[in-house]
Amino acid sequence: MKNIAIIVGAGSGERFGSYKQVEMINNKPVYKYSIDAFLDSNCFSQIILAIPKKLLRVIPRQLKDNRYKDIVVCEGGKTRAQSVYNAFSKITGNKKNKIFIHDAARPLISKKTILDLVSFSKKEKAVILAKKINETVKSVEEGRSKFTVDRSSLWTSETPQVFNQEILQEAYDKKLDIIDEFSDEASLIEECGYEVKICENKSLNTKITTVEDIDLISKNMIDNVFFGIGLDCHSLEEGSGIIIGGYQIKCNLKSVAHSDGDVLTHAIIDALCGALNLGDIGQHFPNTPNNKNISSIELLKKIMLLTPSNISIINIDASIVLNNPKISKYKSKIISKLAPVLKISESQISIKGITSNGLSFLNMKNGWGAEVIISLKKWK
Repeated sequence: MKNIAIIVGAGSGERFGSYKQVEMINNKPVYKYSIDAFLDSNCFSQIILAIPKKLLRVIPRQLKDNRYKDIVVCEGGKTRAQSVYNAFSKITGNKKNKIFIHDAARPLISKKTILDLVSFSKKEKAVILAKKINETVKSVEEGRSKFTVDRSSLWTSETPQVFNQEILQEAYDKKLDIIDEFSDEASLIEECGYEVKICENKSLNTKITTVEDIDLISKNMIDNVFFGIGLDCHSLEEGSGIIIGGYQIKCNLKSVAHSDGDVLTHAIIDALCGALNLGDIGQHFPNTPNNKNISSIELLKKIMLLTPSNISIINIDASIVLNNPKISKYKSKIISKLAPVLKISESQISIKGITSNGLSFLNMKNGWGAEVIISLKKWK
């Protein structure tokens, strides 16, 4: 008996205001978190994704990586029940399988929870993942509490839900015309006389319903926050301009360096390398002929390629020490150069310009520098 997963992501998002299944969390669409969890478990012979007709061109393009080559994408129906049935109809081969049905709007589902459910459901015909209700429950009418409900036997149903393929087929044979009357497949199976077992879930498995849920789930996906510091200085001499963060400022100076002497970008590279324990800029880009006069932005792009996909930048705070020219009027242009390379928004980059303030012991007439603090977050 093989395991087959049906991931339901065909909702229109009317309550949410858009297609929540393709909302991005850490540059990754919501539905992919569920797919990845099932793939990582290595327990499924087939994974079927049901999506809205309007996303049939969008989502397959997002699944071009070889990792997703075996994912079957199908058009969903007008309702959740119809979408599950459409996906169920795509199952090929042996008719004696375990069918795992999961909502794409539950991106917190983990490999461990799936493996626990696979083990629990081996000897059961029908199983749902669920949580016991611990809060006091009230029966409410017109905004007023009528009475307190006995919670001792109350649970909240989640997904995945697991069924032997033959009993789900039997339920469809009997009740296909009225499947929309059932809130989930478990209630359909119960109506057909089968017992549904409970597999208790103690992990967070929130379903995205509102825009606010995206922020809540995003915060629960963060595994760690950490920091890096970068510092770079160069001498200045007469020239035709300096480069700051990839942006060239015309002036009567130039930075003395093997590369283009962009102290800000160098400091960002060292801060990123420090946070990721990748060494320093000199280790990656020594003073060889190949790096002579090279753009520091190109060096930054290479370091960005070394950044793991589950790590993203929260914020960059930079201080540039330079007497002249004053950088205040160039800040926005510098930031617009850096943001796309760093794969963050411009609002996540702060640049401050300072001078030596006439301090005689800090002679910056013939030099300049930059210090950067970078904060990163690691995703679960």
